Amino acid sequence: MRIVYATTVCFCPRMPLDVYIVKFPSRTSMMNISSPSSFSASDSIRVALSPTVVASISTAPDAQTPIRPRWRLYANVLVALLQPLQYGWSTSQMNLTAFNDKDKCNARPVAAGTCLMFPGHTKAQWTIAVSAWIFGGMIGALVIGRISNRFGRKRVMMVNCVYMILGAVVQASASNIYVFMVGRMIAGIASGGATAVIPGFINEISPPTLRSYLGVKFQMAITIGNLLVAITFFFANTKSGWRFIAEFPIALAVLFLVLAPWIVVESPAWLLVMGKEASADKELARLYGEENVETAKMWLQQDHKTRRDIVSSLPSAMSQPLNSIETCTLRKLFSPMLIRQLMIAVGIAGAQELTGINVVFLYSSTLLKQAGLSDDRIGIVAVNFVNVLPTLFCGLLVKRFGNRNLIMYGLLGMFLSALGLTVALTTNLPAIAIVFIATYVASFGSSLGSLAWVVMADLFPDEARPMGTCICVGCSWLSNFTVALSYPFVAAALGDYSFTPFMFTVTLAFIFVYLFVPDTSKKTIQEIQNEFMARVLSKKNGKSHRHA
Repeated sequence: MRIVYATTVCFCPRMPLDVYIVKFPSRTSMMNISSPSSFSASDSIRVALSPTVVASISTAPDAQTPIRPRWRLYANVLVALLQPLQYGWSTSQMNLTAFNDKDKCNARPVAAGTCLMFPGHTKAQWTIAVSAWIFGGMIGALVIGRISNRFGRKRVMMVNCVYMILGAVVQASASNIYVFMVGRMIAGIASGGATAVIPGFINEISPPTLRSYLGVKFQMAITIGNLLVAITFFFANTKSGWRFIAEFPIALAVLFLVLAPWIVVESPAWLLVMGKEASADKELARLYGEENVETAKMWLQQDHKTRRDIVSSLPSAMSQPLNSIETCTLRKLFSPMLIRQLMIAVGIAGAQELTGINVVFLYSSTLLKQAGLSDDRIGIVAVNFVNVLPTLFCGLLVKRFGNRNLIMYGLLGMFLSALGLTVALTTNLPAIAIVFIATYVASFGSSLGSLAWVVMADLFPDEARPMGTCICVGCSWLSNFTVALSYPFVAAALGDYSFTPFMFTVTLAFIFVYLFVPDTSKKTIQEIQNEFMARVLSKKNGKSHRHA
């Protein structure tokens, strides 16, 4: 008779009498195995080679087993966030009345100390200069995101730093506004590349329990960039101050290039998709430790196996687009297995920009002047400070409310804030207008601002994520470009009612999220894909029954 640590000990009638099957889910209970005939073979999952000498075999890795990441995971996220910091910086770097006071820039001659950036520029030139960054972002999102699927995330992020440096150098040394436009576009390519690669990279290296928490840090980096550049307006409000502002991304890029070779890993998910399992194991060990490699691989591999099993049950016409996990072409992305994920992600990307948030960061100096604020720098810093706060707590809020609910709460707050802002502008209450601009920004930051990037990355399986997110982010930049170009003319036409169009788009976004967007928080990629695949199978079975 032997006493072993077990909760289930079973005899297997097909084995020799000296072989027992033992389950070891815990070491907290003890059981006498003197009567093996009382156990059922159906419960057998572990082997002990002798009734007198029991060999303890460790339990197999479980995808749901929580493990503690090493410091390197958080260091990877922190270094990667240097690139979205450039995004936030570039968004707001021109948002100062002293750079673009319409009345003073239109004066002839332009008074000294006014219209500090390219004195005498026209409204159209300024609008194009602002929008050139967005146009570049569109290019970067569509091109760099796709390239990362071929060459890997780490190398593409490092190449993206070259665009950050080049864009900053061209802007800072520009002798006229047209050269500055070119620099803005190059900087936009870097920003677009960051939006296409960084959220997916963070998603791919994070465990399911931390994916949303770490994913929202992307938006936090953007908001910190917005705030930092707003603070510099108090010190760079000079003829050459804008050049120093334009140079700052060089420091971010150089810091990334210095740290990345030692800290940043290649995406294990990408390595597995490319068939480089040994390299993936090495990177997972750096992130989670040698002892947790198999558990971590479960997060990345199990969704591939599940999709193969489900796809094999579909008609050949439907299953063909996903017969290989190594590549994902545009045709496969529009297949029945992925089209719904793509449309939802595109809708989220469009909602993020068409709700008008970048009007605040691109043109809030004009908006605050319209509200009657004498020094727009105070209002800009206040709004950007409020923008940072919700992103600090969004990771905690999403654990309680989930992605979907938090996005809907935020959209409701944006609608009420836009309504309040319109009332404040029409009744000439500048202090109240600033409050509602702040609540508008806070509502966005705690919902679409932080979570859109997370949800877009969550919706796609590993092999489809780079192609899918680059299309979504491209649509996001296109929406941003549309708003940036049109708002100055909308504001001129509608005056104090310039935010009423955004009340309409916020309402549409709320309806869209309510009807179509699933909650992806605390779910593995497999679980998310299973929900979509179940819908496809349900439709297939429904059609089969009708034909029968």
